[in-house]
Amino acid sequence: MKVLSSLCLTLLPFLGWANMASPVEEGTWTASPFINTHADIMREHIRIIPDAAFKTARFEVEYHIRVEQRGRQIPLLFYAPGLREDFSVWVDGIPISLDQVPPHYNELEGRPFAGFEYLYGEKSGGGVDLDMSENEQINFELSELKFFEADLPAGAHVIRVVYNAERWTDHSGWVKAYSFRYALSPAQYWRSFGTLEITLDATQTQYPLATNLGTPDSGNLQTEATWFFDSLPVPMLEIRYQPEINGLARTLLAVSPEGWTLMLAVLLVVLHIFAMKRYRQHHPENRFSWVMITGSILVPLLVLLGYTYTYELIDTIIGPEASRYHGYTILVLFLYPVVLPAYFIAVKIVDWYFIRKWRRQHSNSGATGSL
Repeated sequence: MKVLSSLCLTLLPFLGWANMASPVEEGTWTASPFINTHADIMREHIRIIPDAAFKTARFEVEYHIRVEQRGRQIPLLFYAPGLREDFSVWVDGIPISLDQVPPHYNELEGRPFAGFEYLYGEKSGGGVDLDMSENEQINFELSELKFFEADLPAGAHVIRVVYNAERWTDHSGWVKAYSFRYALSPAQYWRSFGTLEITLDATQTQYPLATNLGTPDSGNLQTEATWFFDSLPVPMLEIRYQPEINGLARTLLAVSPEGWTLMLAVLLVVLHIFAMKRYRQHHPENRFSWVMITGSILVPLLVLLGYTYTYELIDTIIGPEASRYHGYTILVLFLYPVVLPAYFIAVKIVDWYFIRKWRRQHSNSGATGSL
């Protein structure tokens, strides 16, 4: 007992630190662009093509913009950290190279980012808040963005962006959940919002996909689906896939680890009490019952170990898609010093009952024999 307690206390700081890790394995951050105050995005078309294994997805995005004034300018800023080198941009069919916004963008000659004061002015507080969902925001600096500079005449232009994104993996549930994410929330900074068309091309993958966009306006999620919007539908667009699990795993999860542990506890207690009764039937005069003492030590330990093993068993049956993110269930063994004496007292009372019952029976049989 002392060895077990000492080991758990030694490991606790390390286990607690490790368990603070996020259950979400980040993929590629992508988002609609920020646009300067002298241009409007009239139409945005996002085409998403997941690969057969749902590990990467090709994003093909077109922005139809209208520029008010001509000249060399930076019409768009892209938030795309971690993107690979295949992030390609075309302006009116001409390939354009991207640059990173320098840290001292305010000090550049000619103030090339003058059309983006709303991102780095006094109201921004030195950073930009990007809504990833209704309850989640991230904050970043302007220097984290990518840009291109082009000499654009006033009027309409088409900017096309193509890149491959890595999937996100969420381990917070029993089964891993995969997704591709695209933040639409930068549109809140646009001067006007035209139309948004989103196409999901699922012809390369056979997995059952889901989105947070509702029912498609045309097509279906098994082949190709398209949605049309004239306002921002959600802060973060998600294309999701979660693997199916087998029937045995579903049954085990329906009962839950707590349910299986309760059944194990009831079974072990019943078997222990039955063994105690049999022992007292043959050794009613013994002061101590080794069956009672041994069981009082083993039953709480087996129940607590059974609780931790149930998680491992369910994960094993789920297979490679199991999240295995349950915290450190082995720490339930800290309850052993509390459960052990409580269980010992309870079974000791039961053992006393068996002894008193034997004594009454012996007394009654002795009285009957004297008559």
